[in-house]
Amino acid sequence: MNLEYGKSTLILQICDNIAKNQGKVLYVSGEESGEQIKLRADRLGVKSNDILFLGETDMDIIEEAISNISPKLVIIDSIQTMYSDEISSSPGSVSQVREITARLMRVCKQKYITTIIIGHVTKERKYCRTESA
Repeated sequence: MNLEYGKSTLILQICDNIAKNQGKVLYVSGEESGEQIKLRADRLGVKSNDILFLGETDMDIIEEAISNISPKLVIIDSIQTMYSDEISSSPGSVSQVREITARLMRVCKQKYITTIIIGHVTKERKYCRTESA
């Protein structure tokens, strides 16, 4: 049993389990590179061709990938880095997060795709914008 803890470790372990038992997983990250995720996956022994990585923050591209791949699971890490050109505010703003979440819910519900959305809050439990926002 692996005793490493942390958000990314837990998510990769979930991805590995779903990929082995149910099918494709789409891991969308606006924070970490594919190389960083792969290093962590290698360290954890996660090796599956059914875990697909997308380093992207543009919701139009993300939505297209979800539609084309039809994975069993979508991971969004983190919601504060995603954006839509339809909203004039910056990534991480409340209106961007609300719009991106609504679009994700719509596309994933239509295709019966389980979705995990990762967001950040402060220790005071306040919504936290990304540093780039």
